[in-house]
Amino acid sequence: MQLWHQYKNSPDSPQLREKLILKYLHLVRYVVSRLPITLPVSIAQEDLVSYGTMGLMEAVERYDLSRGLKFETYAVTRIRGAIIDQLRFQDWVPRGVRKRAKDLQEAMARLEEKLGRNPTEDELAEELGVTKHKLKMILSESNNLLISLDESRGDDSSGSTASLMDLVEDKNSPDPQAELESGELRRRLAEAIGKLPEREKLLIALYYHENMTLKEIGEVISVSESRVCQLHAQAILRLRGALSQ
Repeated sequence: MQLWHQYKNSPDSPQLREKLILKYLHLVRYVVSRLPITLPVSIAQEDLVSYGTMGLMEAVERYDLSRGLKFETYAVTRIRGAIIDQLRFQDWVPRGVRKRAKDLQEAMARLEEKLGRNPTEDELAEELGVTKHKLKMILSESNNLLISLDESRGDDSSGSTASLMDLVEDKNSPDPQAELESGELRRRLAEAIGKLPEREKLLIALYYHENMTLKEIGEVISVSESRVCQLHAQAILRLRGALSQ
């Protein structure tokens, strides 16, 4: 903490800034290792590390000691956000994948409204007119869209940069109106998570709160890592659908 106080007292000191970046550089590797995506060969893991390092540098500059939030918690969100922003900017996901993910989310919403519960995979496959095997492929593709709690809660035209994870973590908003809105969205998010099937609810808890990797979660719930990837996409699609209503 002494290093932080020294830096905040001398924010223009490149030496202190560099010391802090090096001290927390391991967080970048940690975030990269936990991204639930499959990258094309055109993007190397070192590219992600580079994007994440830019996020770490920004986190060091913007971190506010007075808010009482652990730097690691703050930095992980910013690092992950920087990586996601760069990948979105490159728009490397094929348009067909985006359309199939959108169709899947809309099918989930229709069935949940019609059935009054979460639809099964068989019901989803029938609604989409695909086989169960094809449905699992679509779920795996959807995960590569980086649909996660880090995604912005607004659409592309809203100008909103707040993510669902920000809503979960930020309990010190200085803006009363923003605090009210964030509180309502946090309540809705918690309610939506509570309605998830038990296995998906457990997955969300283990991934976002216990910081376990997809592989580790697979060992806990006795399924393969690829199946965890599909379940993660399915859970996030359900949450996005619930919050968009």
